[in-house]
Amino acid sequence: MSGIAHYEREFVERTRQILKTYKGKYKLSNAINCTLGLIVLPHEMLDAFPNPIWDMPIAGIADLAYLRINMFEPIQKKKKNMPVYFPKTLKILLKKIRNGLAHQNIEPVNNAHGLFTGIIVRNYFGEDPNNAGDLDLEIEFNRKELEQFSLFIAGKYLGD
Repeated sequence: MSGIAHYEREFVERTRQILKTYKGKYKLSNAINCTLGLIVLPHEMLDAFPNPIWDMPIAGIADLAYLRINMFEPIQKKKKNMPVYFPKTLKILLKKIRNGLAHQNIEPVNNAHGLFTGIIVRNYFGEDPNNAGDLDLEIEFNRKELEQFSLFIAGKYLGD
């Protein structure tokens, strides 16, 4: 195993352990940080984590049936101003969530007492500083769902 692949595997293992054992006050912030790490770092080198599930349609992955995907029409490019879409695979969902998190397209979800209980992540195709672009993903997570999703992704990276 190359040094980079070893580092990535160790990072995923440690992040999974943090998700499983964190008992602090900021569980949702911890889950968001861990999710970002689990999506960004390994996604940049997905070849280091081969798994046929990456190319499976989201609708066919029973372990992800709980996801609250409000909108997922992943735009790949525009041709004559008309969108051309990616297939709705796990790999593409990860890419769009990664972009939404990295571009800070996150809306907090608060309960009736004003406590931060979840997030809505959106991704916009063609986003630039002057234009939000075309919405192509909106997904909502509460803390437990975000942790569950992150642990699922970590397990798939590690071959579980």
